[in-house]
Amino acid sequence: MKSPLNTKKDLIKDIMNPFTLNEAVSLIYRLAVLKKDVLPPGKKYSITQIGHICGVLTLNDQIEIVIKFHDEMRQFTKEEFYAQVQLLD
Repeated sequence: MKSPLNTKKDLIKDIMNPFTLNEAVSLIYRLAVLKKDVLPPGKKYSITQIGHICGVLTLNDQIEIVIKFHDEMRQFTKEEFYAQVQLLD
């Protein structure tokens, strides 16, 4: 089952609010890189730099995104996600 991408509003607008379930699920299977590893346009990323959003979890009544990178798995709140992660097209 495929979940449609939530594009009705810019998700970053309410950055201080936690993810809603629909926002979080709409990001699953997207590719992402950490902002510190962003390359200029035209350059190719190494497979070790690209993460894939693989899950959603609820911790302390807050929904978080789980990203699997080559050597680690990390979880992000909405605020952390938009501060540290950039989605790839």
